[in-house]
Amino acid sequence: MLNFIGIGSAFNTKLGNTSAFIRKQGSMLLIDCGGTVFHRLMELKLLEGLNQLNIIITHTHPDHVGSLGEVIFFAYYVLKIVPKIYFPDLEWIRKFLECIGVEGKMVEMIADSEVTISSEIGDLGLSFIPVSHFPTLPSYGFILRDNGPRIYYSGDANELPDSVIDLLSEGNLSYIYQDTCGLDYDGNPHLSLRRLCEIIPKRLRDKVCCIHHDSSLDIDKVRAEGFQLPNVYVI
Repeated sequence: MLNFIGIGSAFNTKLGNTSAFIRKQGSMLLIDCGGTVFHRLMELKLLEGLNQLNIIITHTHPDHVGSLGEVIFFAYYVLKIVPKIYFPDLEWIRKFLECIGVEGKMVEMIADSEVTISSEIGDLGLSFIPVSHFPTLPSYGFILRDNGPRIYYSGDANELPDSVIDLLSEGNLSYIYQDTCGLDYDGNPHLSLRRLCEIIPKRLRDKVCCIHHDSSLDIDKVRAEGFQLPNVYVI
């Protein structure tokens, strides 16, 4: 299971930008790095003692990459390590990093759609899945797996791929972390709770965790419908 630093949407500043992590000994896997994330990582002392940092990026909206530069600079200059960035579109992420002043020597970029992340956490298989979110930028969910459980993480998406629902229904997926909002309108770049209820049968809802909450999401209704809420890391 993932630990979350924040679980909010771009405008839900009270909950912080949605970002999750796994840490074991000196290794950390970080998922997305929005504008509030570096501050929270420092506040929670989660970067202390790191010797390896792997960062999965789902897309380049500011609430998912807004402090990525700060994390890279801190890793390179203070921790003396070169973080690895995983994102399927190499030229897109390279251009973004160039625009914020990240030099090539400061980071290693991995653009494979399927890759194994090896660290003290273990060997984690990572498979990116293109998702529908915003028309002007590439966006991805992904499946993360080790020798046991497999999880799906949606990033920001207004859909849940049928292939992912099938994996969950067949018992080949342990858990889904799904972008879920209270707002419900045509053209919504996020998945509404109403729509999530339509596509996930009640018998599977205890395996679906709602993340990236907007201020309109009714948490009591999320629970009443049988969905889960994420673990938020505190000290």
